This record gives sequence, structure tokens and C-alpha cells, in this order.
Amino acid sequence: MKTIENLLSFVGVYFCHLSPKIILITGLISFRAVGQVILTEVMFDADTLESHNEFVEFYNAGQEAISLEQWQLGDGTEFDFLIDAGYGLTLDPQQFALVLDPSYFENSTIYDTLIPPEALILTIEDGSFGSYGWSNTVSEPVTLISANGDTVQNYSYSLNNLPGFSDEKIILNGDNSSINWSNSFRFRGSPGNSNSVMASQIDLAVDSLWIEPAFPLSGSEFNFLCILTNRGIENIFQINLAVYHDLDFDFQLDPEEIILQEQLEEQLVHGDTSQCSWILSALPAGDHQIGIQASTAGDDHLENNKAHLSVRIESTGSPLVINEIMYQPAANKPEWVELFNKSSSPVNMQNWYFADSRDSIILANDEKWIDAAGFKVVCEDSSLMEDFGLTAQEILVSSSFPSLNNDYDDLKLLSFSKRLVDQVIYSDSWMQRETEAGISLERIQPEISSSLAENWAACTASGGATPGRRNSIYVQKPVENTLLSINPNPFSPDGDGFEDFTIFEYHLPFATGYLSIDIFDTAGRRIRTLLVQQPVGSTGNFIWDGKDDHGRISRIGLYIVLFRISAVGDSYQEIKKTLVLMKRS
Repeated sequence: MKTIENLLSFVGVYFCHLSPKIILITGLISFRAVGQVILTEVMFDADTLESHNEFVEFYNAGQEAISLEQWQLGDGTEFDFLIDAGYGLTLDPQQFALVLDPSYFENSTIYDTLIPPEALILTIEDGSFGSYGWSNTVSEPVTLISANGDTVQNYSYSLNNLPGFSDEKIILNGDNSSINWSNSFRFRGSPGNSNSVMASQIDLAVDSLWIEPAFPLSGSEFNFLCILTNRGIENIFQINLAVYHDLDFDFQLDPEEIILQEQLEEQLVHGDTSQCSWILSALPAGDHQIGIQASTAGDDHLENNKAHLSVRIESTGSPLVINEIMYQPAANKPEWVELFNKSSSPVNMQNWYFADSRDSIILANDEKWIDAAGFKVVCEDSSLMEDFGLTAQEILVSSSFPSLNNDYDDLKLLSFSKRLVDQVIYSDSWMQRETEAGISLERIQPEISSSLAENWAACTASGGATPGRRNSIYVQKPVENTLLSINPNPFSPDGDGFEDFTIFEYHLPFATGYLSIDIFDTAGRRIRTLLVQQPVGSTGNFIWDGKDDHGRISRIGLYIVLFRISAVGDSYQEIKKTLVLMKRS
């Protein structure tokens, strides 16, 4: 080939002196050959020794060898002549030329094992590409100029590459628009080789996945969507799709994991995209992985045919509640709140939020789990571990923990989707007695509303608080599934932390109604009215602290609870139950 080229070169020069027509023909042949040189790769942000390891690659797509003498490479501001690196300056047909920084040869070897022996290795006469080497912060043009001064190729590289990943051309005979270039799939690129992103004849790719809504609720269907792209040169007419629930998180499609399969009859030309969507069945609360695999006949570029999406399904209820609040600690002790998981499954608190009336914090940036029926104490520092014998797994330390007000505050617990999970708007009166610093505000029953003052009271434990364990004033909910249940019965509202409150739980035979609750002594005197024709749902709870309508603890003895419920229309029911109030010796 080189002998023929030399002969043609000699003939061309000879005829130049004889005939203008021959000069024109020779010039056309030269221009046609030059036009087949294509920029194919730019390494502008090397992962190491950047000033030595930048490179530019181009390719001779023609059928003629090309002399690169007097060719230049630059950034639009400064151009450098290509020079021989010991392999000559002739670029053969279908050969890659790799232009290395002049300092590479004495300072680096990272590409030595990547460059094939058939590649033409070149360098430049200057100490760096362009003015000061390729910039990593400003996109610069990479311009290749022929010996005649013509611009043969020009490409402005992208800036979204990780260090060590070059820009590569996708379709070599396509244009140099950004859509025809991509970040290399290979670390340190493909110097002197076919590009890792080079378009195949047939190449179907799954480009993106998402769901709507972004955070589905358990028990609810959701939309699963994807974008398919024809990255190949030939048209695609038929696509096979399989959507699967990757139960073992191994990023592989197992037959038993398939949710649905579909065949699309759709024509996609090169660069075209198609959006697909499906309605998926409800998943249980927690973290899941949904995958999709696409295929089409003749596609042997399978690396981009599959994609996966992490999906977090949110519980419909309120699995976590604010269970205890230390808003007025003893001197030099931290404020804190205790969270309780009232569900039967562990909850991942990653990206959950806690807020008061002024500030908010993220509880965890990575995975932090609270066990089923478990506690987690959120605090400003870890001194709580020593004060209350807690382990590191039982606390979440945040230096940005908000400063809680002593007289009033509005506390919120929000899930990763910023859905309000629990809210406590407390005041100092919720303590239900005079307290000193170092006494926490405890919740009586986690299943009863956070907004009821009657569901909160001062801690009665000897240490003034119970972080990480069951509250001192906790009361078990009634287990009877009758119209009216009372628990505990008897109860002893004497402030010792044991059965100081009793819970009335009701289950109505209709969806809504109006409820009245009165408590009478054995002489028939009404001592306490809890509710008067209050609109209620079919189930609910109310707490009695043993006090009469004047705020005094009632006497020891037997009491009658009168429960009256009326529904819309003429339906009416009246239930009486006895309740014993006692004091423990």
C-alpha cells in the first residue's frame, strides 16, 4: 500500500508541471481522502497525571492512505503540528491515529497495554494540547486542520465525565453534534481501538426508568415507566419486554420474578425513543427493586438492554410515633425525643425528617432501622447513653437537633416523601401536674391520637424519663371487640405510674354517629362528662384520668359509665358498664 502511495505521489508531482487538468484531478483525490479522517475520541480529564495523559484519537475511514505531514491539532486558539512519535506520519485506511501528549512517553505508561500495535501513535510539537491543555471546566473545541489549512474535523467536548472517562463518537460517519458523542463505557477510554460506545447495526437500549407517584403507598397501584432508544444504525420493528420484581436484589431476571411480558410492534429509526408505561399491582411497604429487560432480533450489544429502579413503598398508616419528649432537661443535659415503631415490621428511617415549630433535621442520610415494637431516641449528643444505659443502636445523634420550647411547641415527624406521619402540639399543661426539670412528657397509648392532651402526662419513673423502653404511664388497649371496652378495670389514678389511666374503646355497628360519655357514682350523681354528642367514626378511644369535672381525683369506689350513641336517622343505643377506681397501698 505504501509503495502504491509513493508511486501515486510521484506521478502527481510529475504531472503538476505538465497539465493544470492533472493538478485539478490530484487535488480532488487529496480532498476526498482528507474528508475521510474522523475525530473519534478525546481524553480531556485523565484520572492521574493529567498534564501527561490527555489524548486525541482520529480514524481514516477512507480507502486511501493519508500523509499527516503539516497537519495541525488545536483548541481554536492555538494549533500545534502533528509530529512523528517513531511510527511515521502516514495514516492507512481503517487505521486509528492516537495523538499523545509529548510528556506521556517519559512520565506515564497507563495506556501502553491498551493501545493495539496496529494503531498509529503520534504527538505534537508543543508541550501541551491547545493553549494550556484541554480544560476540565470549560468545554473547548478540538479542531483538526489539514496541510492545506482546511478544517477537517471540529468537536466541542462535554463536561459531564468522571475522571478517566473520555468522550467517544457513537456513529463514526455521523456528524459531531453532542447527540452523536457519549461518555466512554470504559475506564481510560479505548485509545487506538474501536470506541466502546460505537453504534452497532442493531442496538436497543433501556435509557431511563421512573415511577409515578414517586413514593407509592402500600396497597395502591402505581405507574412504572421507561424510555427505550434505538442506538443502532438499522431500524427496529419489534421489541420484547419483561418487567420483573427483583426479589433477591441480584440485578438478574429470574423466571419466577416476572411481573408482565409484552411484545411491541413499533418502528424505531436510529436515535428515536419510545415511552412505555404499565400499571403495577400494589407492593407491601418497604424497599423493592423493579427491573426491565428489552430485546430485539439481532441485538448483540446487551449491556444496555436491562435497567433497574429502587422503589420505596410507603406505609399507609403511621408506623412511627413520637412517644416521649424531654423538652426541659436537668441542667447541662440534652433535650431529646423518643420515637416508637408501633408496627409489626422494621422501618428504615433514611431521609425521614423531624421538625419543631422553627427548624427541621434529616434523621438519617443512610440506612437506619427501627425494629418492630422498637424505640429510637433522637438527641443532640450521645451523653444519653451513659445517663440511661442506652446503646449506640438505640440513639440517633444530630448536632442540629432543634431547641424545644418549654411552654409550647409543634413537633412533626415526616417520612422520606415528606408525608406527615405524626404531630404533637404540646403545652406544659399536658404534664397534668407540677414538675421540675428533668421530667419527660410521656405518651399513654401509642395507638391513641397524638393530638389529645389526655393521652399525655408526666413520667413517673424514678429517673424522670424512660428513653428506649416502655413509658412509665403506658396503658394497654382493651382487647375485647365489643361495643364498649374498658382497660384497665380496676385502675388506680394515684400517680405511681401503674394503671393511672383507663381507656374506653368503642366499636360501633355503623360508620358514623354522635357519642356521649358520662360517668356516675353509685348514688347516681354525674361526676364527669367526657363527651357530649361528639361526631365520631366507627371505632375510637378515649382516656379517663380519674378526675371529676372540677379536676379532682375521684374517690375510691364503683362508678357507672354511660355510653350513648346515636346514628344518622333514628338509630340509638345506650350501654352501661361498671368501673372500679382504687388506690394501691
